[in-house]
Amino acid sequence: MLKIYLDNCCYNRPFDDLRQEKINLEANAIENILEKHIAHKVKIYTSRAIDYEIKKISSKDKKRQVEDLYDGLNLENIPYTYELDSRVEELEQFHIHFMDAYHIAYAESKEIDYFITVDRQLINASKKVNLKVKVVNPIEFVMEVM
Repeated sequence: MLKIYLDNCCYNRPFDDLRQEKINLEANAIENILEKHIAHKVKIYTSRAIDYEIKKISSKDKKRQVEDLYDGLNLENIPYTYELDSRVEELEQFHIHFMDAYHIAYAESKEIDYFITVDRQLINASKKVNLKVKVVNPIEFVMEVM
């Protein structure tokens, strides 16, 4: 079974302005991925980094929507280890932002197959680093895998 880690932006995407075509396509792809998780065709993992970012959502309505979605998915949590910190420091040297580096480090520690994000800057930065996880946009993931 494929192991997947969704960036925080993926949990937010279904609640963004879906009138924009790219956002709508990404939201549909994410919903497809979530449905595959619920049907036990892929397994989605999470971490304390995701929990932290969800708690920081400024809009109360959006935060509630994201929490409801996230909490209903029954995701497996990847435990924190001190080794993550050194990997984060390595990744930051390649201009990967602090929290994104944590997400990647968590995903690598669990040997996740795909790290899915809508963050184009992160996807581009990840191509310059030797990662143990493939970083892709949700549309690309659905087209490539499903």
